[in-house]
Amino acid sequence: KLQLTMAPRHRRPPRELETPSATIRYEPIVEPEPWFSCSWDIAIIFLLLGGTAFAVVLHLYLYPTVDKMHPLPNVDLENAPYTWGTYRPHMYFGLRTRSPASPLFGMMWYEQPDTIQRPHIRHWCNQDDRLPGYYWYEADGRSFGRQNISEAHKGVIQTDWINEANGFAARVKLNMAQGRRYNVILYLSAQELSTRFRLGRHLKDIFYGYNDLLGAFTLSVTLKDGTKLHSSHSAMLTDERIQIDKYQDFIVDNTQAINPQNQPLHYLLNEKKNSDEGKFIAVQLNLGSQAEFDIVLQTEKLKAMKSEEFNNILRGRSYNFNKKYENAFQLAGKNYTNNQQKMAKVALSNMLGSVGYWYGHNRVVHNNLLHPYGPHSFFSAVPSRPFFPRGFLWDEGFHQMLIRKMDPKMTLEMIVSWMNTMDTSGWIPREMIVGTEAEAKVPAEFIPQKSDVANPPTLFYVMDKLIHDDRTVARYAGILKLLYPRLEKWFTWIRVTQAGPTRSTFRWRGRNSTILSELNPKTLSSGLDDFPRASHPSDNEYHLDLKCWIALASRVLARLAKSYGTEVEYQKASKAMEELNNFDTLTKDHWSEEYQGFYDYGKHSVDVALAPVPAASSPRQFEYQRVTSRAPTYQLVTNVFGYNNLFPMMLKMIPSKSPALKAMLDKIHDPEVLWTKFGLRSISRKSPYYMAKNTEHDPPYWRGYIWININYMVLSSLRHYADQPGPYQEQSLTIFNELRANLVSNMAIQFQKTGFLWENYDDRTGQGRGCHPFTGWSSLILLIMSDNLDT
Repeated sequence: KLQLTMAPRHRRPPRELETPSATIRYEPIVEPEPWFSCSWDIAIIFLLLGGTAFAVVLHLYLYPTVDKMHPLPNVDLENAPYTWGTYRPHMYFGLRTRSPASPLFGMMWYEQPDTIQRPHIRHWCNQDDRLPGYYWYEADGRSFGRQNISEAHKGVIQTDWINEANGFAARVKLNMAQGRRYNVILYLSAQELSTRFRLGRHLKDIFYGYNDLLGAFTLSVTLKDGTKLHSSHSAMLTDERIQIDKYQDFIVDNTQAINPQNQPLHYLLNEKKNSDEGKFIAVQLNLGSQAEFDIVLQTEKLKAMKSEEFNNILRGRSYNFNKKYENAFQLAGKNYTNNQQKMAKVALSNMLGSVGYWYGHNRVVHNNLLHPYGPHSFFSAVPSRPFFPRGFLWDEGFHQMLIRKMDPKMTLEMIVSWMNTMDTSGWIPREMIVGTEAEAKVPAEFIPQKSDVANPPTLFYVMDKLIHDDRTVARYAGILKLLYPRLEKWFTWIRVTQAGPTRSTFRWRGRNSTILSELNPKTLSSGLDDFPRASHPSDNEYHLDLKCWIALASRVLARLAKSYGTEVEYQKASKAMEELNNFDTLTKDHWSEEYQGFYDYGKHSVDVALAPVPAASSPRQFEYQRVTSRAPTYQLVTNVFGYNNLFPMMLKMIPSKSPALKAMLDKIHDPEVLWTKFGLRSISRKSPYYMAKNTEHDPPYWRGYIWININYMVLSSLRHYADQPGPYQEQSLTIFNELRANLVSNMAIQFQKTGFLWENYDDRTGQGRGCHPFTGWSSLILLIMSDNLDT
């Protein structure tokens, strides 16, 4: 036997504690008691009381707490903790329930090498694995999913799963290139002390366990006819505490190489160190190129499931999903190609198959100090399984625009989950980086969230659609009533903390006014990241998109207040709505008659560049810094036109007969500004910031590439203006039809070429860019194809 030798995992030695020195005792000297001793005693008491009070005040100032709001009730309180789902979105195939007590199920695999070397394990979704493709092609996010994972050498792994009662069943099928061998590892991991595992002797009862949530359970593996192991299965069980993001390293470190004479090399799990019971258990199957096996987690409520029973349940859920899908989106009667139809269904399935659940604390910077904030029981969709497998506040509203069409109950569950992250002031974190698994995907400097930084309140965007849906309002009036005061608190927090220099203006917090290495200091809080704003950040600038987001939120709140608030609350909300949606005020603050557009305002120079500046501290003796040949002045930022400038139209604040609408439509359709045959680019080609790096090494992001969420918002507004009486109906409809066709055609071409939906698309070539697969707002292409834009 050849043992794979791995570097030992060193543990930090316990820190030595200093022994305190002996206390020196002095004999008291008796002094005659002065007449004023009683006064001194009283003074000392007052000093002590005053000092204590001062210390308490100082502690509260220096070490403030970030307190959560009392949680709203779960929309699906009864079933969620016990029901298994693919709620570990960062994994190729992983299951858990929506409870912190849930065991974690996962699958790893690797190709068996012919020589001794460290295997490359597939476990967490990773772009560096360079898989040709992987996606859920049918998934409802609740009860079943069907996924294809394309491996190198033109092989495919298929994973199907269903849940039933408080257990689950899954089928894994390998159809790989002939002559290749693959090892598959299945594991369960405990997340709390009551969960314990034991090993069985046979695959039919390979894992035994007990958990306070599920009770007693057994995991069985059944090889289908024709599937043979290349060696006996191997299993391991340990009571060692393994960090959750180190599972695959632990497996490799405990793998041994077996090289019998006249037989090929194969790897097995090392069974010599197995515990009698423990909290991490795994079994390995050594398989050939063609293999199929079933997995069942049996409980007292879910007994052993035969293959035919699994087939019938899976077939039924697939049928119901497809029927519901067609009712919601009605693509069958439209003239789309097979590839376009496939892309559309993958867009929805990937989003639903990638929703996640997390439990724990995130980290928050409050009054310049880092605090744990939580605990959170958090349920959300995610933008990308390999790169962004966590909740993003600005993305979530777009995710729910799609999910609500299939499952409005799930949408309300997730909105409630986000509202439950709110602190007592009304702040909600921009990113929910909760727990070790989530933190492992984020650079350390980006993990802490700042409690004064906002994010686009896109949940109001989807709430606007929900409260205009009579069926949703009738069915979920109770939860909408509970959401109303929470949404009102969030709106008030944004309006107050992000206020601009005047009552009608607003400013995103978080821009760095002292940094010199950035061409245009980023506005991460806006969601548009490096989209150019005023070149020199200041407290006197104000931002167009934020003003429009708050105006939309006020409209939603007014409608909610009318249905669920008091008369006083309704009058207050209506007054805010009228004030914030006043088109004359918007024009006064943001419109340029000369440049025929709406713009940000701030301290801005039109002659800015990154240039080498002498710097003795740099090894190169220079650094690239922002330099100006013309001093900045307070003005509208008119040398930037792009997505930010479209918000008054996208959020339907421009009257349908206003000449301002004509100016926007002309710019949208101009190839020198935003128009391309692949979709609308994010910034005008005429702008000096078009495709400009923000630092010497920081490539452009929102400076030219095509983003589907903004294109969706534009299409929704074009459809709206095409239906409104006015002189620009025909122009709006023409642009709508052309833009929709361009987006669908290009995304389908890229999907066929690459097997993925992408984060954004190149405005010059149409090629997909950024992280992939992108399960987030790029999936809005389905709503675009369905014409169901809810204008």
